[in-house]
Amino acid sequence: MPTPEITEIKYRGAASDDFIEVSIAQGTDVSTIQIVVYHPNGNIRSTDGIGVYQDTMFGKDVYTLSTGVHKNGAVALVQDGILIDFVSFDSVVTPATGPAAGVSSTQIGSTGNNQNESVQLDGDGSWTTGPINEGSIPCFLSGTLIATKRGEVAVENLRPGDRVVVRDGGFAPIRWIGSFTADARGANFEANAPVCIPRSAMGRGVPARDLYISPNHRIFMQDASYEVFFSDREVLIPAKHLIGWKGIRQVSYVPQPEYFHILLDQHAIILSDGLLTESFHPAGETFDQFEHETRDEILRMFPELLSLASNGDTARRCLKRFEVPLALSAKSAA
Repeated sequence: MPTPEITEIKYRGAASDDFIEVSIAQGTDVSTIQIVVYHPNGNIRSTDGIGVYQDTMFGKDVYTLSTGVHKNGAVALVQDGILIDFVSFDSVVTPATGPAAGVSSTQIGSTGNNQNESVQLDGDGSWTTGPINEGSIPCFLSGTLIATKRGEVAVENLRPGDRVVVRDGGFAPIRWIGSFTADARGANFEANAPVCIPRSAMGRGVPARDLYISPNHRIFMQDASYEVFFSDREVLIPAKHLIGWKGIRQVSYVPQPEYFHILLDQHAIILSDGLLTESFHPAGETFDQFEHETRDEILRMFPELLSLASNGDTARRCLKRFEVPLALSAKSAA
């Protein structure tokens, strides 16, 4: 039977914002999987199932359990009554009860006082810390028109070698393009449903038509005041953090969206339906969500991506959730 693995834990800050993400081979019965959260003193804080299904990404079913996790506590992953993993963050926990009784937790890393980061499992089985990346890879909905050297082309019709328009000058060839179909129904709505940026929401004719992108896809925005707040006039903001502003909304009428991601030689700002957005960026926290076979195939073709995934360079500064209200307020007042 396929073995589940914990892939991300957000534990710092309000308990209501904490979550535990688990992935397992697509189609696996998860009814015998439990997540047991421990207090720092080793007592059981909560015992739950695997959580809510979020998406199937590259052969892996991804689930998220929303539950409080103490910074000095620990998390046990159990399958068929057998302890699969037992991890902690800021201290070691050795319970006397429950499935991890007598076992000392493995410390996997700490986010310190940063409430906007999580601990995440990378493709090499190592734990890292980084911006929260719960269950989604940024990408375009099928039908999105991408500006290329030969005009606007629907994203699903693009091929490696096609040259797309980039903000920082000229054209850049597509090196790889991939897609997957998500489930945006019911409990999966918030994580997977497309975000719609209405025509002209960002200015006259921008975007040129309603643009649909995944919740984590980042939008290019600029304002002179940003230099004071963020030391840059130009920034990138995840679409999910723009919901409710300028009519931007998440839609329920695309229950199974097909998403595409475009890989260039380097992360870039491109034109999608007339709006500047990002190309796919293979930073560790997103690149490692690919199924291992897909990841290995891309690395065979482009071994230099490993260094890009490690250093995390992006075309512009990416704003964190707590910074976005300031950016929108400044933009609205301009």
